[in-house]
Formats: sequence, C-alpha cells, structure tokens
Amino acid sequence: MGKDRPEDKVTLQASYFFNRTTTKNYSTIDKWYETPSPIDTLHTDGYSNNTNGNHRLNARLEWRISENQSLMSRTGLSFQSYDPYSTTYGHQWGESGLRVVDNFSDGDRTGVNLNQYLSYRTKLGKDGRTLTLDGSVRYRNNRGDTDSYSNQARGIDPDLIVVPTDTLLLRYQRAHSPSFSYNLRGDVTYTEPVSQYAQLSLQYRVAYNYQESDKKVYVTPDDRFETAGVEPDPSLSQSSNTGYLTHRIGPGFRIVKGKNRFVANVSYQRAQLTGEVLSATKVMGAGDDAKTSHGFNNLTYFLMGQLNINKENSIRLFINSSTDNPGIGELQNVYDISNAQSISKGNPHLRPSYSNNVRFHYVNSNVEKGRTFMWMFSMQNTSNYITSSMAYDVEVEVPTGEVDGGGDPVTETYNPHTYSTYTNMDGYWNLRTHLSYGLPVSFLKSNLNVMAGVNYTLTPTLVARKTTDGSVYLNNGEIVGGERNDASRLSYDFRAVLGSNISENVDFTLSWHGAYNIAKNSLVVNDSDNKNRYFNHVATAAMKFVFLKSFTFTGNVSYQQNIGFTNDYDNSYVLCNVYLGKKVFRNRRGEVMVGVNDLFDQNTAFSRTTGSGYTQNSINSVIGRYYTVQFVYNLRNFGKRGSKDIKDYDGMESLGGNRRGVGRPPMGPPPGGRGPMF
Repeated sequence: MGKDRPEDKVTLQASYFFNRTTTKNYSTIDKWYETPSPIDTLHTDGYSNNTNGNHRLNARLEWRISENQSLMSRTGLSFQSYDPYSTTYGHQWGESGLRVVDNFSDGDRTGVNLNQYLSYRTKLGKDGRTLTLDGSVRYRNNRGDTDSYSNQARGIDPDLIVVPTDTLLLRYQRAHSPSFSYNLRGDVTYTEPVSQYAQLSLQYRVAYNYQESDKKVYVTPDDRFETAGVEPDPSLSQSSNTGYLTHRIGPGFRIVKGKNRFVANVSYQRAQLTGEVLSATKVMGAGDDAKTSHGFNNLTYFLMGQLNINKENSIRLFINSSTDNPGIGELQNVYDISNAQSISKGNPHLRPSYSNNVRFHYVNSNVEKGRTFMWMFSMQNTSNYITSSMAYDVEVEVPTGEVDGGGDPVTETYNPHTYSTYTNMDGYWNLRTHLSYGLPVSFLKSNLNVMAGVNYTLTPTLVARKTTDGSVYLNNGEIVGGERNDASRLSYDFRAVLGSNISENVDFTLSWHGAYNIAKNSLVVNDSDNKNRYFNHVATAAMKFVFLKSFTFTGNVSYQQNIGFTNDYDNSYVLCNVYLGKKVFRNRRGEVMVGVNDLFDQNTAFSRTTGSGYTQNSINSVIGRYYTVQFVYNLRNFGKRGSKDIKDYDGMESLGGNRRGVGRPPMGPPPGGRGPMF
C-alpha cells in the first residue's frame, strides 16, 4: 500500500472476552396430562448447579484496496467449558399407574470453535455494477463426559406394590461423547443496473456441512460409574457422520425511488443429505448400519415493498417462503432409549416442510401533535410441518444387535410411558395482529402508549393410546392407529404505559400488561373440558427524584399475578426495589447508590406452558432479597459526531446495495444439526 494514496485504508478491531459463572437453581414442576394423553399428574422437585466458562477472541479487518475494491475479514476463536450437575425426584400417578421419577446427571464438557469469514467486493466501472465474493469456514471440536442414572421401572398399580424395587429400578451409566464439525460456504453475487432506479442481481451459493460424533455409553453396576472391563452398551452407543451439500442459485430485482422501494428474489435450492449411524454392536460383531441419503429440491421467493404515502403515512409489506429440511437425528431409523420412560426414534421418510409468510406494517405519525398509530399483522402457514407423533403405554421392541440361533434379530421389550417419533402434517398456522397508539398527556407532561393484540397458534400432532383391541401398535417404529390432534392457543393481550417527561429531577413510569390465554385440544369433544384458560398480568410503577440538588431516590414496585381458571391456581407476588443516592463529580455525571432489591423477599420465577395433551406450571428459584452498592457514571457524549455514511456502521452496508439472501432460508445444516455447542 502506498502511504500517499488516500483510498488505501486499513482498519483493525479486536476484542477479548472472558467470563465464568456458577448458577444454582431449585425448581418445582406440576404437570397435568389431559386428553388425548392418559389422565395423569406429575410432580417433581429438581436441583441444578452449572458452571460455565468462556474465552472469546474476535477480530475484524477492513481494507479499502482502492476506490472500487474492498476486502473485509472477520475471525473468531473461542473456548468453552461447561460442567452441569442436576438431580430430579418426583412421582407420576393416574391412569398410567404410579411411576417414580429419580434422575441424576453430572457432566464435564469442553469445546473449541473457530470461525473465519472473508468478503471481497469490487465495482466494475458502471455505478451499480458490482461483483461480490463471500466465503466462510467454521470448525467445532467438542468433548463431553457424563455420569447419570435414571429409573427404568414401569408404572404400576399402587395396590400391587410389595417391595421398593417394584417402583425403583435405577440404571447407572457413563457416557463419552466427542464430536466435531466443519462448514464451508462460498457465495458469488453479481449486480447490474438496468435504469436510474432499478437493479438486477444473480447469486450462486454452495455450502457443505460435515458433522461427526462417537458416543459410547457404559452401563455400570453402581453410582461409582467405574467402566473397567465394561463394554459399550449396544442399544445406547453409536457413531454417526453427516454430510449436507447445498447448491442455490437465483435472480433478484430491486427498485428504489426516493423513500419507496421494491425488492423481489427467487431462488432454486438443491440439498443433498447423507448420513450414517454405526452402532456399537457393529464394532463388536453384530448389527447393521443405518444409512441415510436424501435429496431435497426447493423453490423459494421473497417480496418486499415499502411505500411512503406522505410524510405521515407509510406501509411496509413482506411476503416470502422458506423451507425447513429434516435433520439427521429426525431421519435416522435408530431408537434412543437413554431414558427408558421416554423412547424416541427417527423417521427416514420425512419430507421438508414449506412455509408461506406474510408481514404487514402500517405507521401513521403526526410529528406536530406527537401522536403515532401502528398496525402490525403477520401470518405463517406451513405444509408438511415436521411434528411429533406420540404413543402412550405401548410396547416397544428394540433390537439389541444380536441374532438368535435361527439368524433372526433379538429384541428387548420396553414399556415406556411415552414413545415418540416424527411425521409430516399439513395445517400449522400462526397468526398475530397488534395495534398501538401513542399520544402526549399535556397536563401531566407525560406520554401515553396503549397496545392491544391477538395471537393464535395451531400445531398439529399425531397421538395414540394403547387399546385393548390391539388397533394401536408399532410397525417398525411407525405408530399405527393414531389420531390427529390440533393443539391451539389463543391469546389476547393489552398494555398501557404512562411515561413522564417533566424534568431531569422528576421521572416516573406507570405500566400495566395483561394476557388472557385459551388452550384447546381438538380430540377433546366436550367443549367445557376442552378449554384451558389462564390469565397473567403485571402492574409496575418506577420513579426517580432528585432533591436537595444532588441527592436521589430511585424506586420501582411491581405486582404480578398468575391465575388459572381451569386448574384453579393463584400465584402472585410483589417485587420492590429501593435506592438512595448522591450525585458526584463535575456536572453531577457520577452517582453512588445504596439500596435493596426485592425488599419484601417475595420474588418468584413462575411460568405456565401448554401443549398437546398437557399443562405445566414451573417455579424456579431466584436470588431473593439482597443489598447493593452501585456507582453510575454518565458519559453523555464522546465529542465526535457520528458518520452520515451508513456503510460506516457494522452490518448496515447490505441495506444500501443488493439484498442478497434476504428472505431466503439459511444455508448450512438442517434443523437438529445446528444449535448450542453442546
């Protein structure tokens, strides 16, 4: 680079991050199984103690090679350690009999991640004619060891219990689960102007993702978890590898005139998924490989329109489609019996799901009067939705990997509470609409915002229960005799916020938010029994006052109530925080505060969830009352004006040029192949 050329510009940013946290939690779960599942009640108490450590190093390099060329590089390196510990004990009783829940897990996991991204962009003479080359490499290497035990005993009639072993049969196991993966991706994007306001684009992308794991599980005699002389359990251990190759190509069109714009993209995608599962029994002599090979062809689209009618009214509309390919874990024809009470298996016949999405946003803003009205609407409909197929209290014949004298596979019979697999079903819906209105309240020198909305979700599932006539059974892991159950949830919510704008010495905010929920299962015929109704609301008041020129009082109080009309529960608490402070330094930019959090020591972490055939209440531990000393310094400004060039802001350059990739499904592995490091 020549020092005298102003277009030569290199900028480097680097950062290092470290943290180490230890989180302890006590939890209580009450779960009610409802039709279409057996009518049962589950209560468990749990404890967890998790230690997590992170080292992260990130660097970003930008090189403006010339007026028409630029290169950008992003590098990330991280190391993570995670030591989870948990215990759970409880009971489940009802139509399935009495079951004892007794689980323990103690893990030691580490992971190394490396990410590298490069982007080269050049202008090809004419304004708007560009060529962009992108590429990335990702590598992950994880190690994990876990000692655990769980109860294998099946449900039993309480009157038939004679000895404790009738309800408690613990299986102790030690698991070693190393894995690694890498991802390679490359993009080529070409843009060509066709008029003063319009631009065409063409993008091609190729990506390959490879994952490999080698899980070995040893069943040990007791809780010392010693594996000397113990071979891997054939029904719990397996090695697997997955390759996912994707090609995508498609044109795009973009027109921008003033504040109005229109974007349209269409792309064809070909994805080839190959995978292999090698059971421990194969290594030891008997057993078969479970190989998977699937090809998926998809056509997706993206449309975006933004219309500024005038200075007060604007409309934005997004219409797009997306695909969700099944993951290797969902496709593999292998039983997972790590939890003998809940056995699962993949379905090699799954097809990709296809979703159509609509988002609409209207804004009316009157700057002179300080009033704003907004309406938002969104819709998603999915065909071939990948959902669960669940059977209760059925017998599951799991191959052991051995053969008998006649050469036939030897199986072991399990009686889990639930057996689940995957299936494709049409009819998933998600609808949402919200209205909001904001206006000034002059006599209070405040602003009032009110919001109201409706949310509706319908999720199809397949449910089956064991019958006396034998009409419900498993055929090579596929559930025969199941019925469709549509689990729906309708929610009405309302929010009001009054925020002050009086002065720097007086500030307050009052708010209320409530949500009324109705959950239903279509297999429940009696409408009065079908509705699971519950209501949650929270009222909050926050204030800050400055008195005697430099002393401050800060406080906030909230009342939260969770009411269940169906299961008849009422959980409520008051959370109050109070601080006294003193402003210090020149211009009072610093502040020292002394106070107490959760003054009444009532804080509770409560949540309610509903699904196909169940309702669950969860309570987790919180910190509770504690005292604190805080120091706050207001930096105000840095003495430098912000750049008016949007390209100087990280991540914003894509808003001005071509919109490659917008509205298209992400590249890389299918669901189940991504996610947390562990």
